[in-house]
Order: sequence, then structure tokens, then C-alpha cells
Amino acid sequence: MRTWGTACYVGEGGTVTIDVSADMLRRQATVIGSWTFSTNIQDECTRFIADNGVAVDRIISDRWKLKDAAKAYAKFDKQQMGKGMLLPA
Repeated sequence: MRTWGTACYVGEGGTVTIDVSADMLRRQATVIGSWTFSTNIQDECTRFIADNGVAVDRIISDRWKLKDAAKAYAKFDKQQMGKGMLLPA
């Protein structure tokens, strides 16, 4: 994140290593942890991603068709994957 930036870690799983001095203090950064986003914040994030051309493909590890949602949630429950995406039809 850039100097004076904010990062929000959402959900749980995985490990993150942060050098508190170099990555936070000297950059005046804010780090927030959250279990989930409200629908308002989800909308804001979606707009930010679209408006700024954020490349999210690299963080999506699994994709399923909506008809396979039960399989997707079964895998998600095992917490052995990255971020998943359900796609229409």
C-alpha cells in the first residue's frame, strides 16, 4: 500500500508478514482487520476496483458456475483455497 494508505484484511486464513517499522510506521499506514464487509462497503470496493482497473484475476484461485455453488461452498468450508468466484450460467 502507498504512504498514508489503508489496507483491510477481510475474512480469515493464511499468513501475512508485516515489518511494522518499514511497512506501517514509516509509511503512516493504517491496517484494519474485519470479519466481513457490509453491503455498502462491498459496493464501494466494487466501484473502486472497476474505476481503478484493479487486476483481481491474480487473487481468484477458483471459479464455479452458479449451478455448482454447493461444490464451491463445500471447498470453501475446508479453508484450503484462496478467493473463489461464482459466475452466472
